[in-house]
Amino acid sequence: MEKQMTYISYVIQTENGPVFDHEKFHLEHTLSAATFHDVTKNEIVKWADRKSKELPKGQRLTVLNFFTFENEIK
Repeated sequence: MEKQMTYISYVIQTENGPVFDHEKFHLEHTLSAATFHDVTKNEIVKWADRKSKELPKGQRLTVLNFFTFENEIK
């Protein structure tokens, strides 16, 4: 398994307007050219679901962009 660093930018819609933020985190998976994007996309969806559940009622999360560094992090 390789650890890949993923950067995600997102906005949280609040009653007072949007709040822009970003996070970096590691994904662990077997890297192959055929599955790389699908694995990352699935992990982003899981992350967004978890993050949305942490938000106060009435706030909504929107993923703006994400990318994964292809170099291995040791």
